[in-house]
Amino acid sequence: MEKKIIIFCFVVLGFTFYSYPVFDSEGISYLIIFCCFIMITFSVAKIYNPSDKNNYESVEKEVDYLENLDGIFSYQKDGFYFTRNKKTDFVKWAEIIEVNSLSIPFLHEERHSGLEIITEKMGYEFNYQQTSGIEKLTNQLIENLSHWNFDAETVKINNHGLKKTNLYKRS
Repeated sequence: MEKKIIIFCFVVLGFTFYSYPVFDSEGISYLIIFCCFIMITFSVAKIYNPSDKNNYESVEKEVDYLENLDGIFSYQKDGFYFTRNKKTDFVKWAEIIEVNSLSIPFLHEERHSGLEIITEKMGYEFNYQQTSGIEKLTNQLIENLSHWNFDAETVKINNHGLKKTNLYKRS
């Protein structure tokens, strides 16, 4: 698109310089020349420094990949397995009491987010930045557990900035 704009501007500039005395006012000619130079400058800058590093197709491809990545999880009809620190645990869908979204402060300016899954026996925390396959886990939780509360209020838990949102609670 930028190359077409540049070509069009050069054609308009050529026509303007060729028929310069035809225009009644010098101001119109100067305005046309000025606008063409501005458009050429910005088009060249856009060609050499594209601001859109990720196009739609590359983002869609990455999202599809992440949603199909099992990571540390393995899914069964009645629950899921996950392996952490060379130990494999099994969590049944029926045993899950609560699912929370966490937002944890990290190095004063960053925040990491994750999921907290509380079962009848134990609680598990999974960080989005460090747990491969968590996107698919989130989708599996939504499919296998009913009554999700996506509009829940986020609550600050402690003075260190931990925030928690209750997404699912078994009734």
